[in-house]
Amino acid sequence: MTNSQPNILLVMSDQHNPKMAGYSGNTVVKTPHLDQLARRGASFSNAYCTSPICVPARASIATGRYVHEIGAWDNASPYVGTPSSWGHHLGQAGYQVTTIGKLHYRNPVDDTGFPDQRMAMHISGRGDLHGIAQRPDGRVPTVPGFRAVLDAGAGETDYTLYDRSVVDAAERFLAHEADQQPWALMVSFVAPHFPLIAPDEFFDLYSDQDLDLPADALGAWDHPAVHVFRESFGIDRQFSSDERQRATQAYLGLCSFMDANVGAVLASLEASGCADDTIVIYTSDHGESAGAHGLWFKHLMNEESVRVPLLLAGPGISSTEVIDAPVSHVDLLPTFLSAAGVELQDGEWASGVSLLDHDALSDTDRVVFAEYHANGSIAGSYMVRHGRYKYIEYIDERPQLFDLVDDPAEMCDLSGRHDLVGVVADYAGRLRQICDPAAVDALAKRDQARRVAEVGGAEAAEAHTVAYTPVPTADGKPV
Repeated sequence: MTNSQPNILLVMSDQHNPKMAGYSGNTVVKTPHLDQLARRGASFSNAYCTSPICVPARASIATGRYVHEIGAWDNASPYVGTPSSWGHHLGQAGYQVTTIGKLHYRNPVDDTGFPDQRMAMHISGRGDLHGIAQRPDGRVPTVPGFRAVLDAGAGETDYTLYDRSVVDAAERFLAHEADQQPWALMVSFVAPHFPLIAPDEFFDLYSDQDLDLPADALGAWDHPAVHVFRESFGIDRQFSSDERQRATQAYLGLCSFMDANVGAVLASLEASGCADDTIVIYTSDHGESAGAHGLWFKHLMNEESVRVPLLLAGPGISSTEVIDAPVSHVDLLPTFLSAAGVELQDGEWASGVSLLDHDALSDTDRVVFAEYHANGSIAGSYMVRHGRYKYIEYIDERPQLFDLVDDPAEMCDLSGRHDLVGVVADYAGRLRQICDPAAVDALAKRDQARRVAEVGGAEAAEAHTVAYTPVPTADGKPV
């Protein structure tokens, strides 16, 4: 292996709020292994997913494209292999490409560029058609999401058992196959995704702590689109302080459980002797509101939901570096290709830049973009992050504007201030340089209406309820 072709290890979690990590300044949550990885390399304090929901976000990570560019609108529109993934490109460059754990693509058969899928978790059937069944008609189905908060506690679930098995498989790969270099390995966990049930030893880490719960009031998030989301998931209710405490304790426990699993994988990498020749990336597909602003789950453009943790370590990467420039999941594919010395062919392109390209990251005019077209909404929402401001636009509703320098907790919506009219107009214009919001919303709804019609209409689609994607099984038992 030459220095131009390091190994690549992508470690992913699911639904990790970027504020729930020690390296980000949180003094309560215990994430020693992620903290150590951050000390080894660079942490990106303003990294964003392209859509705060699993399937679209993962399609963007695979392809380096925004979801409207690839039609990955919702949890029933999975990646099927086009456009090319980073797996395709690295495989063609001679890499052994292996995935272990959750992918959330359509199936293991499609040519997604990941030929060696181990314990792969994909969508169930056609995916979550229930979530989009009535969306093209301007209505939104309801689901009892509030149960996840009320049922929070300690114990094991299929998901925690699955993640333990993912660790075992990753350790076997690194112990027995890491000599087949160069390799690219994605290890993908489910935690801290709900259900909010954390293994006892991790739940108990927070039993004797008086957790500082976030404010339960909507405040600046008292917005029509947010009300639609809360009503859809049944969280338009006042949870008691005990309910919020227990749910927060469980979520923090799952974050620490996930951190321990990441630590086990990194220890195996070290034991393999390949650590010095391996670029390590940690991220999550999207965040989790975790009670902030009276919100739970993802789906929205608040920082807890749309921002993600992102760490990068390995040969040639400065240690303990904090990079404040806004970056995106669409930057991962260019980063992998840049690390491997691979160039896109004529006609191929990606929407991001390499995280190894400091000149590109220092571009003060860069805009980071996210969008949402899935369950809990009746119309599209769009976010642009540029400089100190974050602008959110909703179809047929008023926008929002936040100053993330002076107001990182997003407690004050500045969109109605007369002295910032020009800022709002500027950011609306920047959004339109990326896409036409109304046209994209119409395109998403047409595609969703087509898929709903294919199964026999809204009533039939609503029967496709996928509360949790089932884990893969062997002999009828979770792996």
